[in-house]
Amino acid sequence: MKMRSIILAGVLVVGATPALADGHLVGTWKAVEGGGGAIVGSDHGGKDVSYTGDNDLTWTLRVEEQSGSGFHAQWCSQNKCEDVVGVERMNGGILMADEDGHFEGTVIHNKMELCYVESGKDVRVADCHILQKQE
Repeated sequence: MKMRSIILAGVLVVGATPALADGHLVGTWKAVEGGGGAIVGSDHGGKDVSYTGDNDLTWTLRVEEQSGSGFHAQWCSQNKCEDVVGVERMNGGILMADEDGHFEGTVIHNKMELCYVESGKDVRVADCHILQKQE
Protein backbone atom coordinates (compact mmCIF):
# COMPACT_ATOMS: atom_id res chain seq x y z
CA MET A 1 0.00 0.00 0.00
CA LYS A 2 2.84 2.40 0.85
CA MET A 3 4.54 1.74 -2.53
CA ARG A 4 1.30 2.57 -4.36
CA SER A 5 1.14 5.96 -2.57
CA ILE A 6 4.73 6.74 -3.56
CA ILE A 7 4.04 5.89 -7.21
CA LEU A 8 0.85 7.96 -7.20
CA ALA A 9 2.71 10.92 -5.67
CA GLY A 10 5.38 10.61 -8.38
CA VAL A 11 2.75 10.62 -11.11
CA LEU A 12 1.12 13.73 -9.62
CA VAL A 13 4.46 15.60 -9.46
CA VAL A 14 5.34 14.68 -13.05
CA GLY A 15 1.84 15.59 -14.19
CA ALA A 16 2.11 18.96 -12.44
CA THR A 17 5.32 19.89 -14.29
CA PRO A 18 4.38 22.53 -16.88
CA ALA A 19 4.88 21.34 -20.44
CA LEU A 20 6.58 23.64 -22.92
CA ALA A 21 4.06 25.06 -25.36
CA ASP A 22 4.83 23.78 -28.85
CA GLY A 23 5.87 26.71 -31.01
CA HIS A 24 6.13 29.28 -28.22
CA LEU A 25 9.60 30.38 -29.40
CA VAL A 26 8.38 31.15 -32.95
CA GLY A 27 8.61 34.85 -33.66
CA THR A 28 11.09 37.70 -33.56
CA TRP A 29 13.32 38.27 -30.54
CA LYS A 30 15.19 41.60 -30.50
CA ALA A 31 18.12 42.63 -28.34
CA VAL A 32 16.84 45.11 -25.76
CA GLU A 33 19.94 45.55 -23.66
CA GLY A 34 23.48 46.10 -24.83
CA GLY A 35 25.67 43.11 -25.34
CA GLY A 36 28.73 42.68 -23.27
CA GLY A 37 31.53 40.55 -24.52
CA ALA A 38 34.77 40.34 -26.37
CA ILE A 39 35.80 39.67 -29.95
CA VAL A 40 39.13 39.28 -31.70
CA GLY A 41 39.12 38.79 -35.48
CA SER A 42 36.35 39.73 -37.92
CA ASP A 43 32.96 40.99 -36.76
CA HIS A 44 29.60 40.08 -38.32
CA GLY A 45 30.22 42.68 -41.04
CA GLY A 46 33.62 41.25 -42.01
CA LYS A 47 35.52 44.16 -40.44
CA ASP A 48 38.66 43.31 -38.40
CA VAL A 49 38.11 44.23 -34.77
CA SER A 50 39.42 43.65 -31.29
CA TYR A 51 37.33 44.94 -28.41
CA THR A 52 35.80 44.23 -25.06
CA GLY A 53 32.41 45.68 -24.11
CA ASP A 54 29.41 46.88 -26.10
CA ASN A 55 29.49 46.93 -29.88
CA ASP A 56 27.44 48.73 -32.52
CA LEU A 57 25.71 45.62 -33.89
CA THR A 58 21.98 45.17 -33.32
CA TRP A 59 20.98 41.51 -32.93
CA THR A 60 17.72 39.75 -33.79
CA LEU A 61 16.77 36.09 -33.49
CA ARG A 62 13.95 35.09 -35.87
CA VAL A 63 12.61 31.66 -34.90
CA GLU A 64 10.90 30.45 -38.06
CA GLU A 65 9.74 26.99 -37.06
CA GLN A 66 9.51 24.94 -33.87
CA SER A 67 8.44 21.33 -33.55
CA GLY A 68 8.53 20.02 -30.00
CA SER A 69 11.77 21.23 -28.49
CA GLY A 70 13.65 21.61 -31.81
CA PHE A 71 13.64 24.78 -33.91
CA HIS A 72 15.17 26.56 -36.92
CA ALA A 73 16.01 30.25 -36.80
CA GLN A 74 17.97 33.15 -38.30
CA TRP A 75 20.51 35.04 -36.17
CA CYS A 76 20.83 38.49 -37.73
CA SER A 77 22.77 41.69 -37.32
CA GLN A 78 22.13 44.70 -39.52
CA ASN A 79 24.86 43.30 -41.82
CA LYS A 80 23.80 39.69 -42.44
CA CYS A 81 21.84 36.66 -41.20
CA GLU A 82 23.04 33.16 -40.42
CA ASP A 83 21.01 29.95 -40.17
CA VAL A 84 20.89 28.34 -36.74
CA VAL A 85 19.35 25.17 -35.37
CA GLY A 86 18.41 24.80 -31.75
CA VAL A 87 16.75 22.86 -29.02
CA GLU A 88 14.95 23.99 -25.89
CA ARG A 89 15.69 22.07 -22.73
CA MET A 90 13.00 21.21 -20.17
CA ASN A 91 14.45 23.76 -17.73
CA GLY A 92 13.98 26.66 -20.19
CA GLY A 93 17.58 26.48 -21.39
CA ILE A 94 18.38 26.98 -25.07
CA LEU A 95 21.20 25.37 -27.07
CA MET A 96 21.84 26.54 -30.66
CA ALA A 97 24.52 26.14 -33.30
CA ASP A 98 25.40 28.05 -36.45
CA GLU A 99 28.16 27.34 -38.95
CA ASP A 100 30.87 28.82 -36.73
CA GLY A 101 29.98 28.45 -33.08
CA HIS A 102 27.33 27.73 -30.51
CA PHE A 103 24.83 29.59 -28.34
CA GLU A 104 23.57 28.90 -24.85
CA GLY A 105 20.67 30.72 -23.32
CA THR A 106 17.69 30.79 -21.01
CA VAL A 107 14.08 31.78 -21.66
CA ILE A 108 12.10 33.41 -18.86
CA HIS A 109 8.62 34.56 -19.89
CA ASN A 110 9.07 36.83 -22.93
CA LYS A 111 12.80 37.46 -22.45
CA MET A 112 15.80 35.39 -23.47
CA GLU A 113 19.39 35.68 -22.33
CA LEU A 114 21.50 34.39 -25.21
CA CYS A 115 25.27 33.96 -25.21
CA TYR A 116 27.43 33.10 -28.22
CA VAL A 117 30.86 31.48 -28.21
CA GLU A 118 33.11 30.95 -31.21
CA SER A 119 36.65 29.67 -31.07
CA GLY A 120 38.87 29.52 -34.12
CA LYS A 121 42.32 30.34 -35.42
CA ASP A 122 41.32 33.76 -36.76
CA VAL A 123 38.22 34.60 -34.70
CA ARG A 124 37.35 34.29 -31.02
CA VAL A 125 34.04 35.57 -29.66
CA ALA A 126 32.28 35.51 -26.29
CA ASP A 127 29.18 37.71 -26.23
CA CYS A 128 25.80 37.81 -24.39
CA HIS A 129 22.54 39.66 -25.06
CA ILE A 130 19.10 40.03 -23.52
CA LEU A 131 16.39 39.65 -26.17
CA GLN A 132 12.68 40.34 -25.86
CA LYS A 133 10.00 38.64 -27.90
CA GLN A 134 8.17 41.10 -30.16
CA GLU A 135 4.38 40.94 -30.28
